[in-house]
Amino acid sequence: MSGALIIARKEYQLALRSLGTYIIFVIFLLFTGFMFANTALKIRLAELRGSFELMHILLLFYIPAITMGSIAKERNSGTLELLSTLPIRLGSIVWGKFLAAMLLLLTVLLSTLVYLALIAIYGIGVDYGAVATGYLGLLCAGAAYIAIGLFASSLSGNQVLAFILALAISAVFYLLRYVGDFIPVRVFASVEYFSFDYHLRNFLKGVIDTRDLLFFAVITYIFALLAELRLQAQNLMQER
Repeated sequence: MSGALIIARKEYQLALRSLGTYIIFVIFLLFTGFMFANTALKIRLAELRGSFELMHILLLFYIPAITMGSIAKERNSGTLELLSTLPIRLGSIVWGKFLAAMLLLLTVLLSTLVYLALIAIYGIGVDYGAVATGYLGLLCAGAAYIAIGLFASSLSGNQVLAFILALAISAVFYLLRYVGDFIPVRVFASVEYFSFDYHLRNFLKGVIDTRDLLFFAVITYIFALLAELRLQAQNLMQER
């Protein structure tokens, strides 16, 4: 695990030195700020649920953007082969990059706490429990999206293609909520369970259900494991 922490710290520090990281941060905050202003000032609701729902949509683009180069960039520069020769498990490489991306996600979410401060000062009847669980839900969904992004990045050395793949896979999990109009109700009940929005809904209501936590944990582990297996397969091919 120490190898993963070393990689995570290095990746996070490098990301904070990149102009692209701050451009993505600003775009994220501009969109969420607009939604917050519309909810708090125009509709005059002292809540963040609308902002959380928009943040979930933005994660579909934000996370592929911060993970697309995680492994693809290493392969292009040749440093992935170098890392593979070091006494570090491939799993540590994947989880190190996962932790770095989680830190970036946590950083941008912490910056949105200014919205909470504003409604705490000027709002009445703020449901702080729902706000806390809303942020927890975004972190859980974000972890799953990050694992998907790492898997997509492990599939190609092209960062743009990695972004598109991550966006496509993530969009499937998000858009499952909309297929109810096209399939029988009984089938939809099963399909809906795999929708990220379905599990995030309880968090936004202020409810923490262990089944939702387990769902996101399983999805995160599966895609992180797939990324690790992909790296192992590539190493075997190179050895041949």
